[in-house]
Amino acid sequence: MRVFNRTIVILETLLLVILLIVAAVVPNTLLDRAMYTLQQAQSSLQLGWPRSYIVFLLAVIVLVFLLLVLLWLELRPQSKRTITVRGRDGTEAEVSTSSVAQSLQRRISEVPDVSRVRATVRGVRTGVDVVLDLETTPEIDIPSKMDEVSQAARDLIESKMGLHVARIKVNVKQVRYGEAATIPTTPSVQPGMPSPPMVETEAGVEEIGDQSGSETTPPSSESDSYSEF
Repeated sequence: MRVFNRTIVILETLLLVILLIVAAVVPNTLLDRAMYTLQQAQSSLQLGWPRSYIVFLLAVIVLVFLLLVLLWLELRPQSKRTITVRGRDGTEAEVSTSSVAQSLQRRISEVPDVSRVRATVRGVRTGVDVVLDLETTPEIDIPSKMDEVSQAARDLIESKMGLHVARIKVNVKQVRYGEAATIPTTPSVQPGMPSPPMVETEAGVEEIGDQSGSETTPPSSESDSYSEF
């Protein structure tokens, strides 16, 4: 919105500069054209009275409303993009709100049952305003999870960053069954399958696999090695 307001101001300034240059070069022509335009507008207003006056009044109301909206957007208080952190010895540092949001997302993602988190941080006069959008696993205790997440965010911001939390708002969305991200675990030995035999020799312990179509020759009785099953 700031870019839009700046564009409007630039266009208005350029039009005003052009109008002033034309008025300085050909003042009589400009005044005659202005008087002619005003006379035509007055004639149109008198001929279509009162319908033309209603149209004119509606146009004025719309223009005034648009100008007031632009003025409010320009004068409204903007959220701070940086936050001032004061140290114990009086030093000051500027921290961007995006950095605080990234730190919050990393910290909150470590909380159990939280699958996704998006943090929004705004700097206000009394500190920082935090909004956390969470996606959690189904059937969790929402009040206790909100307290856990809020406490984790407050500890990070106040204890480690030295900032004051003005407000924390937590929005919770529970994912449906089957959408939660799970990590499949593959057992090393499938249940119901016997473990492969281990043969201990002088060179070490060797694993004998199931080789189909091959014959296994038992060790000789005169050898020093032995088999243990």
